Amino acid sequence: MRKYVFAVIFVFFLFSSVGFGKDIYVRQGASGNGTKNAPYGKLWKAIKKAVRGDVIHVAEGTYTGKGGCGNFTIGIPGLTLAGGYSKDFSERNPFKHLTILERDRNYKGKFTGLGEGIIEGDYQKDHSGLIVDGFVLNSETRNAYAPGKSKIIPKKSWKGALFKAYSKNIKIRNCILINPYGNGIYVKWQGKDNEISNNFIVNTFYAAISTRSAQKNAVINIKHNTVVFSWFQPGKGGGYGLFIGKNGKAIVDSNVFAFIQTEGGEAGYAVSNTFGNDLTELKNNIFFQCQGGYYVYMDEDGKNLVVYKSDDLSDLNDDPESYMLEDAGGNSDQNPGLKPDKWYFEKFSNLVASEPGKLNMDTMNQLRSMLGLPLQAAKGSARQNWGMPYPLKKVVSTLVSPTGKGVLVNKKFEEYQSSSGAKANVNYAKVNFEDFNKSKKAKSFNGNYVQFKAGIGSKASTFLLKSKGITSNDYICVKLLKPGESDFTRKYVYGYILKGSEAYKRFEKYYKRKKRYNSQGGIRIKGKAYYIGNDTYTYPVGIVVEEVKRK
Repeated sequence: MRKYVFAVIFVFFLFSSVGFGKDIYVRQGASGNGTKNAPYGKLWKAIKKAVRGDVIHVAEGTYTGKGGCGNFTIGIPGLTLAGGYSKDFSERNPFKHLTILERDRNYKGKFTGLGEGIIEGDYQKDHSGLIVDGFVLNSETRNAYAPGKSKIIPKKSWKGALFKAYSKNIKIRNCILINPYGNGIYVKWQGKDNEISNNFIVNTFYAAISTRSAQKNAVINIKHNTVVFSWFQPGKGGGYGLFIGKNGKAIVDSNVFAFIQTEGGEAGYAVSNTFGNDLTELKNNIFFQCQGGYYVYMDEDGKNLVVYKSDDLSDLNDDPESYMLEDAGGNSDQNPGLKPDKWYFEKFSNLVASEPGKLNMDTMNQLRSMLGLPLQAAKGSARQNWGMPYPLKKVVSTLVSPTGKGVLVNKKFEEYQSSSGAKANVNYAKVNFEDFNKSKKAKSFNGNYVQFKAGIGSKASTFLLKSKGITSNDYICVKLLKPGESDFTRKYVYGYILKGSEAYKRFEKYYKRKKRYNSQGGIRIKGKAYYIGNDTYTYPVGIVVEEVKRK
């Protein structure tokens, strides 16, 4: 547990030169200003006001997003969302204190511009380092069902992943992702510090987890998840527990994959590796009632093959290289001891048909008998029961495995705390813009804190302070103009603003109306000045911007 706390605090101290992260608190129905004693009542508002390095602590309850749209979009890096708190924030247990994110059941808004996911990273903005821990992402209210909820109605349901992100080093932990008409988790995986751990991923279409868009050199740790009930859709495919892409390294360890469904012999695989990604590791996982097979892969000769027999699974454990795996071992086909909801499982098992060698009807009937259901013949019913919602309230009580694989509900959950604290008082010397001229005081400003008025110029890509750690990975570069000058002037200095910081958010707001503010004499800038060592510039100074104000 200590390593998680250290990792979070380390990120905050890394950027402490431009302000400290803070702890923000949210409780359904509250009306405060975000403190622990006076929390916000709306999660979307806390996210809007958050800056880089903040931790948002969210108490149990149901949160439906702005206007009830059921979408929470993240557009800053280094943000942590931690749910699963009791109402007084004295205890955090995500599987006891359910923090539910869903669309309002009576949502009246339009869908134009609405993000696909319930939690989604803004694809146009950096949201790297995002941690989402302890939430329920429930898509039932985004879907339409036939009477009695026995069947999903695709044309009236919201097609999309529950969790979607595009930046590097994304972590999703201790969540329940349930009932999407689409993927559970879909991320453009980048970086070497990605994690999907200890999540229930229940009742998905297409793939519960996808690494299809992973980038080269990405590493995704997928561990202790319980992935159950994934549906095939005729004409569109699906029925995958985990879909592995061509690039990246997926480390798949100690998960439970169960009840992955197919029709007509299509899909139904626990793990799909049909791009032949030989960096994949598959260790200590339980496969159970995966109708298409445990593992489908493309071998080095371009053949698509399926591991669906127990003796082949044993061979995979012993000889991973022959199965396009970098490492394997400890994988088993066994009953993980789940006790699915009776209403749901009757409908699910009525649909599922028997395929010799892939699905054990005796085991299916043992489960039906245990749940008090009549035994089923070799062939299931027609597609009258399909994609019905799994009841959220039954997840934790029915889908925990006693084997120690899959989700662990009695663990010590990660603790999160920002490095909140007051920054040391800094005296920003008031200077005139012309003082940055190379013929005046430019060299004397190196390393000093300054404040001055400047016009808002265009964004640029000239990073002159790389030796100070100021790079395009974390900062934007802007031209700060001499007041009264147009964007075509050569009278400017380069400003560098940390993405996601308070200064960044304010600047982005002002940038949209820069003509107005420039006509009013510009904006007030505070920051640390550096002489860039190049007098080919008329104003050879770079400013690491720490504060932006209108006046």
